[in-house]
Amino acid sequence: MTKLLFNLWNDLDKFDLGDSNVRQGVYLGQKAAYLEKTGSAIFLRDKITFNCFRLQAEVAIPEQVGFIGLVFGAKDSHNYELVYLAPEEIQYDPIMNDSMTWQIYNGPLYQKSLPNTTGKWVKFSIEVQQNGVAVYMGEKTSPQLVIPNLQHGGFVGKVGFWGYLPSYIRNLSVEEIQPTPIIKREKNLKQLITETFVTEWMVSTPYLKDEQPVAENNWTKTFVEENGTLNINRIHAVEQGISVQTKSTFIIPEEKETLLTFGFSDHLRLWVNEEEVYQGDWRWNPPGSDGRIRCNFASVPVRWRAGLNTIRAEITHNEFFGWGLSIKTGLSDMSFITDED
Repeated sequence: MTKLLFNLWNDLDKFDLGDSNVRQGVYLGQKAAYLEKTGSAIFLRDKITFNCFRLQAEVAIPEQVGFIGLVFGAKDSHNYELVYLAPEEIQYDPIMNDSMTWQIYNGPLYQKSLPNTTGKWVKFSIEVQQNGVAVYMGEKTSPQLVIPNLQHGGFVGKVGFWGYLPSYIRNLSVEEIQPTPIIKREKNLKQLITETFVTEWMVSTPYLKDEQPVAENNWTKTFVEENGTLNINRIHAVEQGISVQTKSTFIIPEEKETLLTFGFSDHLRLWVNEEEVYQGDWRWNPPGSDGRIRCNFASVPVRWRAGLNTIRAEITHNEFFGWGLSIKTGLSDMSFITDED
């Protein structure tokens, strides 16, 4: 099996550094690449053609806040798979249209808590299979986290590394490995409907704050992610301060009152049957808030009509960590009639 090794000290010329300002550094006596406030991927110039491979490095986070990760499956510099290490956490964070998405992909399916790794060198490895990835720490033989659904579809693309705030990385290797099946987790829209998630949405083209929403014929029909969240990053490139309108239309057989629960990022206005029921912000502002989208973040009581009902939202993007909405109606008998027309 083929193995490539990069010490990331005197061979950084083999990588496309862009404007990352990656440079040589030394931490705890070990020579390494030093990253600080980059937030962008550093790609190996040569494309890896292995269908299955182990991507491994020694990494260190010197302070209480810092992030260092491994990149693979890059379609381009704006869309790639990322698994990163924070001092007390592993996070799967597919980059979509230039935005991080960890506020969308949160919870035990995508995150793993760890003992504090601050101030030490640790071995960080991912084994990439055709439809999933297994994440390892140190010398452990069992994975800390398994992601059976790669959001970019298992695309074989460039590999590299990524960091944000002070972090170090050394001895990056890429080794071809034998295929090991990872059981794919299918998205189950029927189950999500049973759990009363709104699963079908129409999404407008983006507009600026002082503009009017676009005409009706410029909407795109889309479905939620496997966790019930509408991921706008998958549809539109991000720009700070832009908004989209989303709407869903459905029929229920009889009048009913339920508690509508929802989560979002970053700013939301919400209407039910064209009556505004909520307006608020939810962003990354530690330690008070992490901005992660959780369907039980807020709630309002709603009296639904027998027959046709609509939910409409305006969602404004202010930060590059995930842009979307998750809503549960409390209704178990919705029939969606969302359409492009």
